[in-house]
Amino acid sequence: MKTSCYFDLKKIPLLFLFFFSLLIVKAQELKGVVLNEKTNEPIIGASVYFDNTSVGTTTNFDGEFYINLQQPIIAPLVISFVGFETKIHNITHFDTKKTFKLREDVNTLEEVVLDSKDEWSRAFKLKQFRKEFLGRSAFANQCTILNEDALVLNFERDTKQLIASAKAPIIVKNEALDYIVKYDINDFYITYNMDVNASLDLEKVFRTVASVSYSGTTFFENIETKKHKRAIKNRKKAYIGSTLHFMRAVANNKLRQEKFKIFKGSYQVEPSNHIKTFKNDSLKMTEVHLSQKLNILCKGKQSAIESEVDRFIIDAYGNHSPIDKVLFGGFMANQRIGDVLPLDYGL
Repeated sequence: MKTSCYFDLKKIPLLFLFFFSLLIVKAQELKGVVLNEKTNEPIIGASVYFDNTSVGTTTNFDGEFYINLQQPIIAPLVISFVGFETKIHNITHFDTKKTFKLREDVNTLEEVVLDSKDEWSRAFKLKQFRKEFLGRSAFANQCTILNEDALVLNFERDTKQLIASAKAPIIVKNEALDYIVKYDINDFYITYNMDVNASLDLEKVFRTVASVSYSGTTFFENIETKKHKRAIKNRKKAYIGSTLHFMRAVANNKLRQEKFKIFKGSYQVEPSNHIKTFKNDSLKMTEVHLSQKLNILCKGKQSAIESEVDRFIIDAYGNHSPIDKVLFGGFMANQRIGDVLPLDYGL
């Protein structure tokens, strides 16, 4: 998906590729315990959540957790704790207590050796990371990364990439949307258009981003500040014209009702002639076939979509899969963590 500045292969969250095998389950309570695989002792304070949602909790002093589900959910379950390898599970049965054992992470990031040829200062790399991770929108500008010291940043001149990893999940306070967002980075790359043989003009780097690629798991925690009513309105603004909004409209055959206009090139077309849907009511999923690259307009927000597969899947929440085969441009591609909503938003 090409934009005026970069080609974005947005892969958040990568783990939705598991959706093909998931079943809808009845709303109920999920119970479990998290243990240290080596010692079999309970892990206190481990994070347990459904990926890219606000549905989750932490383990108690016995390593146990309880999650009350108000509605069916099909996102992968993430179990994580600092110093241990993160586990991802697809939950299809909720009638038994689950036991998860975490393995200590021997590849600690504290042992990472940074490239001695890296000529970029940490301050400059942080500025670059914030721009591409949080975004450039008005909402992104109201976000603060609370634990930037956990970030490991390295610019590799040979590959023209800024590579980011983290010693712990990145914690973002989004004051515009009233969320605390915890993002566990799997990988993060910013690739630049630049002549590696030329001297670097750092002021020009902002205009030379070729692509941004990142993946990981996300948990949203609702907070209520004095400006919560404004945050509710801001969430609605972030939702309108977003990938989540579009996918839900496609799955429910409500593109017109949701004010989406579809264009083939510069000519407006009838959506049903170019976006074919095939319902699977038993799994509450929709298969989608796109005839070609299409342009999208929703209340002044311009985007583009192109599929590299004959059909992709949309589930009841608006998740689409395979994530990396459906490419977006424009507004949808430019949305970053500062504008992202949990998948259970509005449901």
